[in-house]
Amino acid sequence: MKHLVYIAVMFVCLAVGMPTTAQAGAKRDARVAYVLKNLRLKSDVEAKFKPLLEAFLKELSDVKDPYEDLKDELQDAIDANKLTAAQCDKLFELKQKQEEQEPAVLRKWYAKFKTVITTQQAYKAMKLSDDKLK
Repeated sequence: MKHLVYIAVMFVCLAVGMPTTAQAGAKRDARVAYVLKNLRLKSDVEAKFKPLLEAFLKELSDVKDPYEDLKDELQDAIDANKLTAAQCDKLFELKQKQEEQEPAVLRKWYAKFKTVITTQQAYKAMKLSDDKLK
């Protein structure tokens, strides 16, 4: 009986501790709403821009997620300053890969944004998409 309780507790901890695709989607939806609210686009322009913004944020998160996921997984070891050499190497490599890919993604989507909104709005959209949301 004790083993069954332990197993149930482990499953609950795993389910609560791991972000789901739905949670990631909700965060992305909140960011889309934030950017659109602050850009104050006309409804016809917003309708054209919103799918681009959603695709941009999805691609950007695909670039950032591997590093962030591993960092979250190793957070206890990071806080305790007990990372192994292999863990340090993996974190470093994932961060470098992210930093190499991110500028290309930003340039690509900035150019696409400018096909629908003004250059000033595209710049502001990129800036807003990087804001820290509570």
